[in-house]
Amino acid sequence: MSNQFNDEIDLIEILKKIYISRKTILYTSSLFLLMGIVYSMLLPIKFNSSTVFIPQNQESNTSSLSGVASLVGINFGSTSNGGDIPPAMYPQIGNSPKFKRLILDKIIDKKNNLTLKKYLIKQYNIENNDNEIVNSPLFMSKTEETCFKILNDIISINVNQKDGFVTINSTMPVAEYSAIIANKAKEILQKIIIENKIETARQNLNFSKKQLADKKLEFDEIQSKLAYFSDSNLNAVNTFVINEKDKLDAEFQIISAVVTELAKQVETAKLQVTKDTPVFSTVKEAIVPLKKSSPMRTQIVFYFVFTGFLLSCLFVVLKSSTIDIFKKISQ
Repeated sequence: MSNQFNDEIDLIEILKKIYISRKTILYTSSLFLLMGIVYSMLLPIKFNSSTVFIPQNQESNTSSLSGVASLVGINFGSTSNGGDIPPAMYPQIGNSPKFKRLILDKIIDKKNNLTLKKYLIKQYNIENNDNEIVNSPLFMSKTEETCFKILNDIISINVNQKDGFVTINSTMPVAEYSAIIANKAKEILQKIIIENKIETARQNLNFSKKQLADKKLEFDEIQSKLAYFSDSNLNAVNTFVINEKDKLDAEFQIISAVVTELAKQVETAKLQVTKDTPVFSTVKEAIVPLKKSSPMRTQIVFYFVFTGFLLSCLFVVLKSSTIDIFKKISQ
């Protein structure tokens, strides 16, 4: 009972100290209120816009495409997914110099022909010294380095592994710019993913096209020789003419078969490029935000007032005890 009574007395003493020093607490809280208002007003206004998309699986679509292609004599064969970039790697792509250079070159204001890079240089007073180095992807200027660091605060790529969707957020001082950058970042990210995925298939297609073009030249040449020889020997009937015509016919048949086969390979390669091209379903397009995302001035002011009130209460309660402790130490 005595301990409880002492505890009650201590609590009453604390409340008394707070009540007696209420003016100090009020002045301190008011000071922190003023500090919070000034601090929140000095913070730059920022707007956030986001876009959401889902990478689609092409396996089900290409299986039916392979079945149709097999009816016309085209065989896809077994293909590997070695070129796939897993969604977990998308944030790393967003941090790559290639991605950042592409996004910096995007125009965010068509009226003024203003790129994101020019805007950042002007907005953050960055010294433009890009001309000091050789224009090469292996080198990075100080201007680029500074812009890259700022981009880390502007663009963020988040992957939801459970549901499989990707969110790209953009935060800018201008509401319209935030939406434009979010959509541009999505386009660039998807383009890089597609290029990486279809690189092998595209190389095979280009190779097949080149071979077909070369063989078509040979085909046209043999066809012209055969036509000229036939026209030149319409009335000549002898063993030599017959043998030469047979040779040209055989050569023409061979090159014709080769051209036909190469044409099939080109069509197969085209279908393979289509098969390997990733598909993305956009769930949410980035739109121009109507309200700012930061600063949350009301919350900031509340935190300042609460901190000032708490510190002033602690000071009032512990003031006498602290003074007594220092007196004892000094004695």
